[in-house]
Amino acid sequence: MFIKPKDYIVVDDKYFFAVVSEYREDDRVLTWLRYIKDEHGMHKLGTEQARELVSDSCPEFLFHSEYADSDLHGIRLGSISRVYRPDQTVVRLLNMTNPDNKQRDAIKILKLLLDAGIQEDYLGITGSLMLDTHNEKSDIDIIIYGRKLFYKVRQFIKDYLESGELRPLNDSLWKDAYQRRSCEISFEDYCLHEQRKFNKCVSGKSKADISMIPEACEQFQENGPFKKQGQEKIESIVTDDIYAYDFPARYFIEHQTISEVVSYTATYVGQVQKGEKIEAAGYVEQGSDGKKRLLVGTSREAAGEYIRVVD
Repeated sequence: MFIKPKDYIVVDDKYFFAVVSEYREDDRVLTWLRYIKDEHGMHKLGTEQARELVSDSCPEFLFHSEYADSDLHGIRLGSISRVYRPDQTVVRLLNMTNPDNKQRDAIKILKLLLDAGIQEDYLGITGSLMLDTHNEKSDIDIIIYGRKLFYKVRQFIKDYLESGELRPLNDSLWKDAYQRRSCEISFEDYCLHEQRKFNKCVSGKSKADISMIPEACEQFQENGPFKKQGQEKIESIVTDDIYAYDFPARYFIEHQTISEVVSYTATYVGQVQKGEKIEAAGYVEQGSDGKKRLLVGTSREAAGEYIRVVD
């Protein structure tokens, strides 16, 4: 069973887990619980809510990943009752005859990308639209499969913003995005970094977020398993940003002991560019080859951890 990051897997038609890695460990898929379903419907969970629920009610999902040296929710392949795939959501949306307002906004941006020459097979939509739990305030979470294609899509988004086919986020939407992230940088810093990425826009009345999953041939070969060695804050020059929008985002740096800064947190994807000086706070990890990296985002909210450009 081939499962990618941004897919969702379901256990007992009740627990909905977001896949966080393609890496398999002890015959488990590495995930985090994001939704729970009961007689009243689907409920989205915050990081701590999910941690407490799994610990109290279903400890069989608790799993310490030796590879990542991190506590995750590990789901055995035999326990999976269903897999939700973002590319299948695109097919479903494009074939709808009576979409609601949120689905209509998603279809609009999908058709703009198709008109620009992006093939349907390389597009996905994850999150609430995929699980059909969306409401009027939900974002449209678009996935692009392939790094080269993703950079083309960013240029298309920039062009559509300039032409008016899509709109930029207003102050209210930027503040909402910032508050949802609960990140450690200031609102001003957040906007300065985000507005140059061209991976967010407004389609109809909905905010769209665009992220990327690299193709197999484009993936960086990590030097795990990793062992955490404590927290650290560093300043350094970025020497290579080719993997800036990958999952995880990765920035190679010029530093005496640390070779790269890595983040699984969406806030810090595409955060810096080659040649820029950054300040980063996170956890030092040592790989199997002895090289060290700084991991920023040991939780979804990444409390006390950040990446930002400094003068």
